[in-house]
Amino acid sequence: MSNDPFISIIIPTFNEEGSIGDVVLKIRDLELPDAEILVVNDGSSDATAEVARVAGARVISHPYNIG
Repeated sequence: MSNDPFISIIIPTFNEEGSIGDVVLKIRDLELPDAEILVVNDGSSDATAEVARVAGARVISHPYNIG
C-alpha cells in the first residue's frame, strides 16, 4: 500500500499571513484521511509561506507574483 496522499487540497494565496494559518488549521481539524494541504504562495511579500508551513501545510512558493 502506498503512503502517497489520496487527496490534495490546494490553496492559492498572496499576502495572506493574517489568515492562512487559521485556514490550514481548520482543514487539518477535519482529520481527512490520506489528505495533504498544499499552499501555493504567489510571491507574497509577507510571512504567508512561513505561517502556512508552521500550520502544517506543504508550501510551494513562486519568487514573484504571477497572478
